[in-house]
Amino acid sequence: MKKFFPFLFLLVWLPSHAQDDLFDLLDEPERESTDYTIATFKGTRIVNMQTNELPAAGVLQFMIQHRFGAINDDFLYNFFGLDRADIRMGFDYSFTDWLNIGVGRSSIGKTYDGFLKLRLARQATGKKSFPISITAYSATNVITQRFPSDLPTNFTDRLNYTHQIIFARKFSESFSLQIAPTIVHFNLVDAASIPNDVFSLGIGGRYKLTKRVSLNLEYYFSPNPHETVVGNETIPFKNPLSIGFDIETGGHVFQLFLTNARGMTDPQVIANTAGEWLNGDIYFGFNLSRVFTVKKPKLPEADF
Repeated sequence: MKKFFPFLFLLVWLPSHAQDDLFDLLDEPERESTDYTIATFKGTRIVNMQTNELPAAGVLQFMIQHRFGAINDDFLYNFFGLDRADIRMGFDYSFTDWLNIGVGRSSIGKTYDGFLKLRLARQATGKKSFPISITAYSATNVITQRFPSDLPTNFTDRLNYTHQIIFARKFSESFSLQIAPTIVHFNLVDAASIPNDVFSLGIGGRYKLTKRVSLNLEYYFSPNPHETVVGNETIPFKNPLSIGFDIETGGHVFQLFLTNARGMTDPQVIANTAGEWLNGDIYFGFNLSRVFTVKKPKLPEADF
């Protein structure tokens, strides 16, 4: 009997110990997951400024940007600027959730642009929490408008570039904010005394008013504003300020706004804004975007 006693003890102790372990596992909290923040901004632009948002992988976005004339430009004769208009049309496509490539053409300067947008980090909570979203943006512009015949130029003189790092945070369901350190480079400037590089800090925000409407605001501050030469005088450009609304209508995002920037490409907005709000140089405009699913995302296979 003494020989079998240890075995009897094991037969009793092992099942009870295994049962205790099972209850311990059941009492443990579920494995913590990572929840990524979505819809920091409703669209890929606040007004003119890029946001941290990218269309989903396999989605093509078509965007129309429209700017009417200045309200103070003979406002009754030109019907508050509505008789004059400029337009940019563009397409961009997301090959992955982190890579977006786009092209566009603006009537101002007959400018073609191409850009690349990379998602570097996403705001998240949970296992892999991160406080902000970080996005890199880089664009190249080509001015195809005819230059004066007495001004010999090379193709490279028509090029300019924009580079940004966008830091964005969604503070609540209603409020989002971003800052975007920016550099714009011009291959050709109006005078040797004018620097080719313009540094600027973009600040943009969104406040949700209703389920489908939000108030947007953006501002670019340049400590060394770009300049142009008029006659014998060097005139600095102004910092652009834009205020507007996002209106979501299903697959469309419709943006209405007022701005002192007549241009729609990055160098035109950030470095070549001549309008001033206090002088009434205000342009009414809208952006309209529509998305198309070109490549449907893969769904997880059913487990039978």
